[in-house]
Amino acid sequence: MSRVPVTMREARADDALFLLGIWQDSLRMADAQEQLSDLETVIAEAEASSDQRLLVAECGSEPVGAVYVRATTLGPLNLEPTVQVFAPHVVPSFRRRGVGRMLMDSAVVFAEDRGIRTIVATGSAAGRDGNRFLARLGLGAQAIMRAAPTAVVRSRLNVLGRALPHHAGLSRSPKHSTAVGELLAARRSQRRSHTVA
Repeated sequence: MSRVPVTMREARADDALFLLGIWQDSLRMADAQEQLSDLETVIAEAEASSDQRLLVAECGSEPVGAVYVRATTLGPLNLEPTVQVFAPHVVPSFRRRGVGRMLMDSAVVFAEDRGIRTIVATGSAAGRDGNRFLARLGLGAQAIMRAAPTAVVRSRLNVLGRALPHHAGLSRSPKHSTAVGELLAARRSQRRSHTVA
């Protein structure tokens, strides 16, 4: 497919609906109105910060892609200055036409302007094409981020017999611990009564 004339600009409040459409799988699980509100907040915070950019790629006046970039550190323990690149995404009808390259080029310019030598990009674990694209640009896998609901992790720890006792260094009030314990005991009791019946 042929390259298309693409321009980059910072996101505006009226881009929230477009971003909702392309970033649906990257947003928190909530109804569309809450997700739209989240995106409006992200856009406003990016506009107000010199260390963040939410960029939209346009072909003519049609938005065709977006990327969020942030200058920070590699992690809370590794203080190497880094530009994090989140959700570089191109609408399906404009893929393989140079738009993704433009999004990533904007991230590189953002890093170069700040003298930052490292770029970290995140992509969906299931997004094979996106991950291949990032690999072709020289970005190698550095870590695997796994996610699960807190209750699932607690349940699995209990099943494995590795649930840890409350540590004095953790800030959980005794009142909270008792209430949570009572709630969990009540749920276990309900489950047992449902399975017996």
